[in-house]
Amino acid sequence: MKKYSKNNDMPTREAIIGLGESSVRKNYYPELQEKIYTLEKMSSRNNTLIMAIPDLLLVSDTNGYISPFATSSREEATLVLSVIREEYIHSKLKTEIEEVLNTQEPRSFDFELNLSGENKFFEARLHLTELNEVLIIIRDMSERISLENKLRYMAERDYQTGLRNRMKFELSIRQYEKRNDISIGLILFDIDGLKGINDTLGHYEGDKVIKVVSENIEKIFAQADFIARVGGNEFGIAYINPRPRIMDEKCYELQKALELYNKDKSYSFTVSFGISYSDGNPINLDELYQIADHNLYKNKMLKETSSKSALVRTLMNALEAKDYLTEGHAERMTENAIKLGEHLKLETHTIDQITLLTKFHDIGKVGIPDDILKKPGALDEKEWKIMKTHTTIGQRISSVSAELKPISDLILLHHEKWDGSGYPMGLSGEAIPIECRILALVDAFDAMTNDRPYRKALSFKEAISEIIKCKGSHFDPELVDIFLEILSNK
Repeated sequence: MKKYSKNNDMPTREAIIGLGESSVRKNYYPELQEKIYTLEKMSSRNNTLIMAIPDLLLVSDTNGYISPFATSSREEATLVLSVIREEYIHSKLKTEIEEVLNTQEPRSFDFELNLSGENKFFEARLHLTELNEVLIIIRDMSERISLENKLRYMAERDYQTGLRNRMKFELSIRQYEKRNDISIGLILFDIDGLKGINDTLGHYEGDKVIKVVSENIEKIFAQADFIARVGGNEFGIAYINPRPRIMDEKCYELQKALELYNKDKSYSFTVSFGISYSDGNPINLDELYQIADHNLYKNKMLKETSSKSALVRTLMNALEAKDYLTEGHAERMTENAIKLGEHLKLETHTIDQITLLTKFHDIGKVGIPDDILKKPGALDEKEWKIMKTHTTIGQRISSVSAELKPISDLILLHHEKWDGSGYPMGLSGEAIPIECRILALVDAFDAMTNDRPYRKALSFKEAISEIIKCKGSHFDPELVDIFLEILSNK
């Protein structure tokens, strides 16, 4: 009796052999047995191979009906159900199946799936079979992607702070290069005196300082687009379409936070910073870096903790030795100049230039003879002509100093007057740099309210009266109004 499978479609092995035995061609029986054995062996190998493959195998017919390629384990069955039930993945599979059937070319795509509360990453590859079915191979890529992410993190991040490194920082900004439809604001920070901390207290303490600065930067500049450690003691921050005033405020907020941290320490440290903006021009990262670094350098010059302030102190000592009138003069002017700059909402690097200018505007007086500089009476015409050369002498001195070169032209022009009657260029109005206009006002006020060799100090009211009298001639009228308001609030 013939034996068939339950679905009566395919005969069983016994039925095939039976047919062979009942056939008149009994010579084919050994060959038939060998063929069946070979097929069973191939089937066993294929099943073993399928079980050994870590991938999930699915198959789809021409109608897009997806089913397991072979018997699935419980884990695979769970994954199959998850894939089928996830609407986006199922829809994507159907779309790719149609593409494979239409183009007869392999396709692939990646997808993410949450399994038991854990995000897993998969790659699906689709191939057309000779039976016009689409074989779907789904591979778990989670370990590989996790490793790639770790390697990418190591390549793009600073191991000590977790911030971007310089390479990643610059690549992130360079994608916007040459564009003029957006602007970029760049801030560079430098930890002052870190080398001294490393040398005296050890690198462990120095590393703690770096960590403290990086944590405060991350917290205060949380809204920045890119934050990175770009050097041993340097950090970079970039904003897309920045608001300059906000950037300035955040820089000062960082300085205040570090001052608070220093209160409980046996040592203190600060940071210097420089800011640059693309200002709607085509973005050039190298130029932004150069300007920000230049402004950082000027900011660092003003700090006592900076090793680069040695030249500043040396020149100031020489100036005070030459002209005793400057003692305390620069400090008082600096205070008033900063208040004016902040009231005008000037950028930080401009205020830094004004601060440096208040200290060194009269550096050229080191070239003026003492008998003229310290003469108790009024100068005659010849002496006055010599005195006026201190602006050009100051420019020459500062132009050969890397630290003071940025303000050399301002030193030259710091005696220009609003109405054009000043020297040496005879500039007028807004042609005079704002730094010089501010200096002229605070310098005159301080000179009037302090004793000079040739006269006694004026009273506060008398000095105010003189300032008002010279409004629009000697001084910028708008600055006079702001300055008087500042003085009235003291």
